[in-house]
Amino acid sequence: MAEELRPGQTGPAQEQIDNEVAAAQFGQAIASMFGSEYNHQSGGGGTGGHYEFTSLTELDAIITELKTLADGIARDGRRLYSAMGLIAAPADDVMSALQINATVTSISAARLHNHQMLRAADAEIAKLQAARTAYAQVEDNNTQSFQMGG
Repeated sequence: MAEELRPGQTGPAQEQIDNEVAAAQFGQAIASMFGSEYNHQSGGGGTGGHYEFTSLTELDAIITELKTLADGIARDGRRLYSAMGLIAAPADDVMSALQINATVTSISAARLHNHQMLRAADAEIAKLQAARTAYAQVEDNNTQSFQMGG
């Protein structure tokens, strides 16, 4: 049996996840430069478009790590939302009004990016949880077959 994957440890599955996240971030950055929206679709990594996991423990560790990442993204989104309520003009002049507009535009773009990243993380978590369910079912079937035959 393969060694358990610990947070921060690398492995083929973790590399696949990291590559998918990087591809999604890159696609979103390029699309946002052109005022477009990017929806990353991932069919998995590895050979033939499938993730490869050596154990349910490894997969569980990756799911947990991604959930922690998604929680951090959501927390950052709440902070951005709160920041919008703190914006106030330092003076009652044109330059201050322009600064407020620039700040609102910047924070709005950050909130949009945050929302897109949270959607991407949630989509990856859902895919990995579905893969885990399928993997566990195959493991159960294999165990039953082995026990019946042996």
